[in-house]
Amino acid sequence: MKSLEEIFQSFETGIRSAKAVKPKKYLENIELDYSTQRIGFNSGQFHHRATPEIKKHYENLGLLTKSNAAVREEDMEAYTVFGRYGIVFPLLDSTGRIVNLYAIRFAMASPIEQYLNDDGIFPSYPAPNTKRLFLAHSVIDAASLIQSRIMENRDAVMALHNGKFTEMHHKAIQSITELKEILLIKY
Repeated sequence: MKSLEEIFQSFETGIRSAKAVKPKKYLENIELDYSTQRIGFNSGQFHHRATPEIKKHYENLGLLTKSNAAVREEDMEAYTVFGRYGIVFPLLDSTGRIVNLYAIRFAMASPIEQYLNDDGIFPSYPAPNTKRLFLAHSVIDAASLIQSRIMENRDAVMALHNGKFTEMHHKAIQSITELKEILLIKY
């Protein structure tokens, strides 16, 4: 069974696909480069041709939710897919494992942002020797800050969850031993 790490790796492959023209254009418009950061694209088809056992596994991960939508064949099951046709970013736990995903479904009339669950920090937990920490309102803001290359050697950034400071953020900050400054980035 695939872990979130393996699923995300397939999304990273997806953004590099020749067919991923619109996602690449969206990233270009918001000035993010998928070749320098961990960014993926979920076309919404990762579960196609999967066995019922694997689909159940994806349901348990939160990637699929059964739906009442019409299907072509009687024995088929309809699903709603997390982050379908969206740009996807990984959130990590304190050991560096992917434990959550953030998706922005950019092709909607109004883009929809969603988290798979409440775990993890984007882009990662800051190093203990971080001196200056930037708190960004969103994953996109944090990725943009990383892309800007204005951060110095012992700087770090953490994205808030939908603009909210969580217990995970608090614990991550407590683990920093040399912190001198926290900067809140508001848009």
